Amino acid sequence: MDKVVVFRVDASVEMGLGHLTRCLTLANALAGREVRSYFLMRSHAAGLRHMVARAGHAVRLLPDPAEPAPEPGDHALPHAHWLPTTRQKDAEQTCSALAEIGRVEWLIVDHYALDIRWERACRRDGLRILVIDDLADRDHDCEMLLDQNLIFQMEVRYRDRVPAACVQLLGPGYALLRPEFAEQRALLTPRNGEISRILICFGGSDPTNETAKALTAIAILATSQLAVDVVIGPSNPNRDSVHALCQQMPNVALHPSASNIAELMRGADLSIGAGGVMNWERCCLGLPVLALDIAKNQVPSLTRLAKEGALVHLGSAASVSADDIAAAVKALAADRARTRRLGEVAATLVDGDGAERVCRAIFP
Repeated sequence: MDKVVVFRVDASVEMGLGHLTRCLTLANALAGREVRSYFLMRSHAAGLRHMVARAGHAVRLLPDPAEPAPEPGDHALPHAHWLPTTRQKDAEQTCSALAEIGRVEWLIVDHYALDIRWERACRRDGLRILVIDDLADRDHDCEMLLDQNLIFQMEVRYRDRVPAACVQLLGPGYALLRPEFAEQRALLTPRNGEISRILICFGGSDPTNETAKALTAIAILATSQLAVDVVIGPSNPNRDSVHALCQQMPNVALHPSASNIAELMRGADLSIGAGGVMNWERCCLGLPVLALDIAKNQVPSLTRLAKEGALVHLGSAASVSADDIAAAVKALAADRARTRRLGEVAATLVDGDGAERVCRAIFP
């Protein structure tokens, strides 16, 4: 393999696993084109390095300071606290790693705490930079930008944020989904709008335990007609309590760190979950959704998807109760036509081939 790319990405309970997951998906797709990937992650993410190594990619940990020394307030970005050090120090460590690796074609950065200053500090001859972003809240110095979200006015939101020559890959047609989603999509049979199996999944961490809230909603419905699959990720801090709650309820199966999430989505009639990367996974499989936003950056895409008729956005998780979720499930169960339409609209938005489209853009 003579082509090399380097990913700069982190993951944690606060950040979730979405950034790392989509970078892994892209790295795996690039491996099929004989491209070798290195992952640069801060040492606080060391517990997740096995996810990268298991996929066959190299991992280098950037050492964290003994005491957090974040960016001074005057120059801090909204997500600056995601770094335990300054952007300049992170850039220096990244440059050192790049020098050790040798010739690198692309530096791919997926990190809300890094911006144009970091990217300029990492510049070197022959290196191109791809930024993966969702926020459009900071400037970038990059040859290519990927935002896989569906947002109002998405065509112009980066106009003044990137160089004029920057290639912009915008929209869910570029959604970075693992191959199993396209595989399961090919096996999909049309849903009739009846709700007999529900999938509950709030991503890799779920620090506020929305999973338990959704399970409480199912209990409120007090019906024996529902089967429930519950997926929790490896960073979930409420693992034990969720497990105990599942054991108390009939027809509920817990899937810790499930490797068959695409299959579970195909088998479900409705999903209760958050926004983020899961938006596009569920769309690919035409799965109707009751969605709660668990972070501000999830709101624009959920709002647009709700406007398109691809899901029901219940609002901020902090303001949505178990009773609210139960009422929403009951309403959809009573309106099969609406439930069916939600899935049909969602399926038109994502076809599962986004990673290949991005690969072709990076290495034509």
